[in-house]
Amino acid sequence: MSDTPQQPASDDFASQADAPAPGLLAEFWDFLKYNKKWWLLPILIVLVLLGVLAVLSSSVVAPFIYPVF
Repeated sequence: MSDTPQQPASDDFASQADAPAPGLLAEFWDFLKYNKKWWLLPILIVLVLLGVLAVLSSSVVAPFIYPVF
């Protein structure tokens, strides 16, 4: 036997540290899948739609959005 410790062939921790960081959406999707927090998805969709509506209401598209309400 040798005195040096044997390293595993595939060091998962080191390979994940060298990998590029996932984006915000990919990380959020992984969070939803892993923690099974699917009830957050409709809240997020409504918030995104309200944000898009707020951005569009301050632009040239505003006269076309107001008749929707």
